Amino acid sequence: MSAVERYLEELAGAVRVRGRARRRFLRECEEHLHDAAARHGSETAVQRFGDAHEIAAAFDTEVSAGRARRATAATVLAVVAVAASTLHLIHSAAPGASAVRAWAIVFFASAQTTAVCVLLGALQALALAHRAASPCEVVLLCRRNLWGLGFAGLTFFAAGAALPGSSAPLPLLAGPSAACVAAGLVLRARAGARRLDTEHRPLYRSPLGDLRVLLRTALPDVAPVRLLAPTAVGAAAAAFCWDRGEQAPAGAAVTVACLEAGLVVAGFVLLGRALGVANRGRAT
Repeated sequence: MSAVERYLEELAGAVRVRGRARRRFLRECEEHLHDAAARHGSETAVQRFGDAHEIAAAFDTEVSAGRARRATAATVLAVVAVAASTLHLIHSAAPGASAVRAWAIVFFASAQTTAVCVLLGALQALALAHRAASPCEVVLLCRRNLWGLGFAGLTFFAAGAALPGSSAPLPLLAGPSAACVAAGLVLRARAGARRLDTEHRPLYRSPLGDLRVLLRTALPDVAPVRLLAPTAVGAAAAAFCWDRGEQAPAGAAVTVACLEAGLVVAGFVLLGRALGVANRGRAT
């Protein structure tokens, strides 16, 4: 067995990706090595090609990152589809039906959480398209997508629980079906990345860092926890103005504003680490 054949056997054993991408990668490596061996000899060709395990890890990570970016696009589309199904559900509510207060709160909280998760995932996916990703970054991206899909489903369920009614099944099932397909793609990408992420440590990734990559400009390096107070105040002000615009009494608008601020703080405390915005892990 020549040095090239031994190297290709080692490389094939190190690559964890399966399917067409694996076959194409190994075939290209084989062609390159045989061409190099014809010019420089087998030993020199193998030495110049690099360590088999490092090359395999880089390839596996690249494939997982590509799958995660495509899964993110599917997640965004699925969340839009779920939103459309949810609006159809709301418009199909029984005449005169009034929303149950508890479910209404769950609906608004989960809808906003969905938007945050999807926005974080989309920003990260776009930023990772401009540079190589690490396995832990791919895992975080998949986690953000899964949380977004989960809260989208909760939003849909809360709308149905809050407003009883009847509707055609096809428009209602379109959104959840798209979410199931997107979840399958996300889980596939996550499984591949988790096999490569041997440390399994929490990762901190600021959305401002992703914006810096996308906008190619210098943005202040502000920790998200420092943005929590102004974000909560802004959300409360927006909720107050919205309610007043809907002719709600001032007292009721203040109550909604306080509830909105509380939801922002609670969301950061409960999900900040899971979404990678709480400064407790490795920064990237």
